[in-house]
Amino acid sequence: MTRLGLLCLSALLFHCGDDAAPSDSAPEVADSSGDEGAADGEADGARDERLADSAGDGPTDCIASAEVVRFETSDGVELEADRYEPSTPSGLGVVLLHMIPPSNDRSNYPAAFIDALSERCALVLNVDRRGAGGSAGSARDAYTGDSGVLDAVAAVAHLRERGAERIAIVGASNGTTTLLDYVASDAPDPVAAVFLSGGTYTENQHPLSSLGAVPALFLYPPGEASWNERDGNGRDTRTFESVSPGAHGTRLFTSNPETVERVATFVTGF
Repeated sequence: MTRLGLLCLSALLFHCGDDAAPSDSAPEVADSSGDEGAADGEADGARDERLADSAGDGPTDCIASAEVVRFETSDGVELEADRYEPSTPSGLGVVLLHMIPPSNDRSNYPAAFIDALSERCALVLNVDRRGAGGSAGSARDAYTGDSGVLDAVAAVAHLRERGAERIAIVGASNGTTTLLDYVASDAPDPVAAVFLSGGTYTENQHPLSSLGAVPALFLYPPGEASWNERDGNGRDTRTFESVSPGAHGTRLFTSNPETVERVATFVTGF
């Protein structure tokens, strides 16, 4: 069955039958840590199967329903995302920001991690950043300049419209750039932030000091320790952990499955 056919099986599907928004064709500008293509993430077919079947997954007191949603940023870019809504809301919403577009998209985040969040009754929004997957816009704008932060602002607003009272944000590799841009903006701070393989690109627009007192977990493989463990990074609200065996960005979840529970426990503890 096609992707559209699978998704239309769910009565919760939003805009069933609509074509996906076109993605930007601008070439990828690699960050210093060498993100690879979305083939390392979850395949489209596997994600679609999870969306179709998820209504029957999870503990009985927190069954997550899933649907594909679309919403606009303040500068008129349509974003596409997978939303996982718990039957027993905890009040916590979690935004997931994937690695560098356009060669990566929301399929970077594995089912095991999304399930771990859903089982803890979090409202999860796994969003294609502009220029990636089903989202419109320029890929380069996702992480360079003043536009990328608008993706995070729109994602947070969408979750608040669905009843989220507290927001946590997880960024992977180049996605940490948008995460830090969001914290540095005038928007209310998230209750928690996770940086998977942060690096020099994280500070494209703002220094890490912009994070302020937001509780943050930094996970990275040993080969990426230099930026994370440099003098001045540490403070009481930040935790830095080198993961071994490790891999870059969301690939940490597959190289070391213990990180799934580590991140889910941290994020849902606020």
